[in-house]
Amino acid sequence: MEKKLKFMFLILSSISLQTIMSNADTQSSDHRSPCLAGKEKLTTLRFYVQDFVGGDSPTVWEIAKTNLTDVLPSAFGLVSVLDNLVTSEPEVDSKEVGRIQGIIGLTDFHEKALVMLLNLVFTEGEYKGSTLSVLGRNPLAEETREVPIVGGTGAFRMARGYAVTTTYC
Repeated sequence: MEKKLKFMFLILSSISLQTIMSNADTQSSDHRSPCLAGKEKLTTLRFYVQDFVGGDSPTVWEIAKTNLTDVLPSAFGLVSVLDNLVTSEPEVDSKEVGRIQGIIGLTDFHEKALVMLLNLVFTEGEYKGSTLSVLGRNPLAEETREVPIVGGTGAFRMARGYAVTTTYC
């Protein structure tokens, strides 16, 4: 059975926690750092990551594992790279939004939990050419998970926030 990850990115903006700064709108009429002078914005995005492990056209590839990976139920030490299609709807043939590319690893001895280093690259639409960067822990047994957004480029320069993920079957 194929599983699809549903991502809903919620990006809040200001200089405090969970923010995104847009330096494109920066006015340097004051003496603050240009990085601190952007306008505040709130952006909410919802899309689907087409994540295929195995099969005829996998999008996730195993690159390393430890001698414990096959022994522990958590699959500790398994490291993979991925390049997943991101779509506007759950169906794989729905409109492309972008790609999620990066490295994931199972890093918990006791439960299946990923450490993720991912870039969401927007390839179509309003945010084409922009990126969001995700770095954090993703405990797979939880129905709804929250992972941090730690940066971005283009429309999402200096992004900070979080992504709420669930597995869609």
